[in-house]
Amino acid sequence: MNLLLDTHAVIWFITEDPELPSKTKEIIENSENNCFVSIATYWEIAIKHSYGRLNLNSDLESIFEL
Repeated sequence: MNLLLDTHAVIWFITEDPELPSKTKEIIENSENNCFVSIATYWEIAIKHSYGRLNLNSDLESIFEL
């Protein structure tokens, strides 16, 4: 299945936020699925992080490689 993840789903996934439903996490982690992220999502994450509104467990480069 092809999936386009929205910004909230990506942030919740990378920060392991409990707001992300367990079923959604399972779908994202399933290697049979192709997960896509819009370039706009990367932009939003970088902006939130630069304003100090988003705490990440690692640097942006590592997050973007994920």
